[in-house]
Amino acid sequence: MVTGDALSLRRPTTSVHSVAVVGIGVLAWVATPGAEMRWIDTERSTLTVYVSATGSPREGTSGYVLEAPLAEGSLTDTDTPHLALVINVDELRVVDPGRLVADRQNVRMQLLSPEGLDAEQFSRITYHSLKIDQAETGAWFVKGELEMHGRFLPVNITVVRQGDRFTGTTTVFPTDFGIQAMRLHGDSAIVGQQVRIDFDIVLEAS
Repeated sequence: MVTGDALSLRRPTTSVHSVAVVGIGVLAWVATPGAEMRWIDTERSTLTVYVSATGSPREGTSGYVLEAPLAEGSLTDTDTPHLALVINVDELRVVDPGRLVADRQNVRMQLLSPEGLDAEQFSRITYHSLKIDQAETGAWFVKGELEMHGRFLPVNITVVRQGDRFTGTTTVFPTDFGIQAMRLHGDSAIVGQQVRIDFDIVLEAS
């Protein structure tokens, strides 16, 4: 596990022998000589977060959809790859098209409040790989570590690689990170017992 002091990702201005990645902050790793470190294209990459909501009497209320723009990310594209991602919590956006703008803003404020993600105290979410097993079919099994709400926990992900694009999905239980499910104002549903994350990550052109 990497401590908070190492959580910083900066694009190098000169050749680099060791690179601190992730600080989502990107997490620290040391590049071996000759390793190809590639940046993730944060403009073309997407993370869509589906927050569960159960027990609501309102028809059609089954959860909330959020976008989680990547702040930073990198991949060492070698035989022993390393992946690192960073999300700034205060950039999360509720995007449910069926909800009024005011409703989306209200949900966002509550999800980022001290009763939720507590964005003021825990401003970043990070993920980095510990080991990546690659199959000939293009599937990667990523054994990694997610840092959220001040806790580091293992999260393993199956990723499909097609060239410079990586897609997949994973499920996280916020209570594992000390984030309790909540009831949002105006809705009796219990929100946030389970979160699904769909990702579509694209590397910058090499």
